[in-house]
Amino acid sequence: MRWILTATAILGFLIAIATHSPGWLAVGVFLGLTCGIGAALAFIDLQIQATSRSEYMSPGELEALKATMKPSAPAVDSTRLPPPAPQ
Repeated sequence: MRWILTATAILGFLIAIATHSPGWLAVGVFLGLTCGIGAALAFIDLQIQATSRSEYMSPGELEALKATMKPSAPAVDSTRLPPPAPQ
């Protein structure tokens, strides 16, 4: 679709350049501008889709996320003695 829009925009500008009629000039400029903007937006959409992340997470990503959210056990320092027991 984006290549069809690009080709139509070029065709519109060629019509605008080659004509001597004001009506065809208006049609060519209108066609060139609208299809040119549409082609630019189509190419921008293609680039955004190529670089965006998926909306859904894989099972491996979910497990990694769950592992980071679990509270870790407090670290035990083996060099310290336990507190004295009351008598």
